[in-house]
Amino acid sequence: MAQAFHDLLLAAGLLPSEAKVYLAARELGPSTAQHIATKASISRTATYEAIELLQRRGLLAVSAVGKKNLFVAEDPERIVSYIKGEQQRLQTTLQDVERSVEALRLLSGGIRPTMKVYEGEEALHAYFDHVASVNPKEWLEVTNADDVYSHIDEKVLLSARKSLQSVPGERVRVLYRGKARNPRAGVNHAQLDDSWGDFHGNIAIYDNYLAFVTYIGKTVAVIIESPAIAETMRVMFNMAWKTAKGS
Repeated sequence: MAQAFHDLLLAAGLLPSEAKVYLAARELGPSTAQHIATKASISRTATYEAIELLQRRGLLAVSAVGKKNLFVAEDPERIVSYIKGEQQRLQTTLQDVERSVEALRLLSGGIRPTMKVYEGEEALHAYFDHVASVNPKEWLEVTNADDVYSHIDEKVLLSARKSLQSVPGERVRVLYRGKARNPRAGVNHAQLDDSWGDFHGNIAIYDNYLAFVTYIGKTVAVIIESPAIAETMRVMFNMAWKTAKGS
């Protein structure tokens, strides 16, 4: 029975030494620290440390009788009150931590970017499905149109792009090299000057995301979530848009 009570006290958050001292004091009644230490079978130093902790928890009282301090264990119902108080304190602490999560992330110098990589035919579908799920305020794309149609089956491309129908055309701007094909009605297109140099694949910026897609060899789509990176690329896109043909 004593072991069962000991285990319950441990489950309530007490240290092993506290549990032994509380049970010993409960059995002895008002007693000196030395008597409690003997009953609990622990050192006097450990007993004094446990007594101090139990007093802080409100589970052990002390009274002076002459020159001696006598310690007495509080009624077991006090343990129930103690546990309820600890639960309330932990709940409050949890709420404080939840409210501070973003601030804690910023302590490392900013929110760390997250990245997802897709390969093969599913890469295009994953890319466009992600854009549709985000439902961005705008979608900005830089693309080599010749590469797109040279390395991807047009039916596969058109099928994948169906996922973009949820994004209104006026919120889409496309900067392209080469020859534009099957332009979507309402979408703003502008052709990059050759002076920008040659490149292969696509870059897209939408909300807090930046996506890179390459078509030569195995199709690969890389989606990065980072407000800072997306905003930087958005500024660069707008600079290029101002110099493009048809913008």
